[in-house]
Amino acid sequence: MAVVTISRQFGAGGWTLGKKLCERFGFGLVTEEVIDSLARVQKVSPDWLKAVEMEATSKLLDAISSVVSTGLFYRSPSPEAEGYERKRYIEFLSHVMGEMADRGGYVIVGRGAQFVLRHHPKALHVMLAAEYEDRVQFLVKNYDLSLSEAEESVKEKERQRGSVASRIFQTDVNDPKLYHVILNTSLLPFDWAVETVIDLVSKFLARERA
Repeated sequence: MAVVTISRQFGAGGWTLGKKLCERFGFGLVTEEVIDSLARVQKVSPDWLKAVEMEATSKLLDAISSVVSTGLFYRSPSPEAEGYERKRYIEFLSHVMGEMADRGGYVIVGRGAQFVLRHHPKALHVMLAAEYEDRVQFLVKNYDLSLSEAEESVKEKERQRGSVASRIFQTDVNDPKLYHVILNTSLLPFDWAVETVIDLVSKFLARERA
């Protein structure tokens, strides 16, 4: 069984693609809520996970220690906590996503899965890109947002996406070497993009059975 990671420029259709893959192959869709539930099992505060990502954009990672629950993660031992928090965050995601990849049968949208599972043999890494205007219209059409709400969402999410990749994973989220395939949904009909990924997943599964 394969695991599929989907990175996307916000509004390019990543969640929609993930849902369609799950419908086609019977995979489990890994949402933020799923990660939060697993965090509770590991006695990690879901607020801590969110804080790591939020603070990555404000350069105040050392401040997030205050929201860490008792259990696996503890208050940082010194004011120079950024490296510590980054390391613990990656360790948690590596543990959770590594088990998912070993089992197979999951689609993980976002959360840095393309970085965490970069070298996992069962992982297929997909990125969706699109022009800004097309992403805004995708949100307006599919998520019942106003034009101004969609524009603000795209700008804010892309800012967070770039900051998290740079500060936590210390790499460029748009590096093409991270992905098996990058699909531009401004140039391709979305259904074609879905069919392309379905074909790739089918080949991954066939290779495992061979």
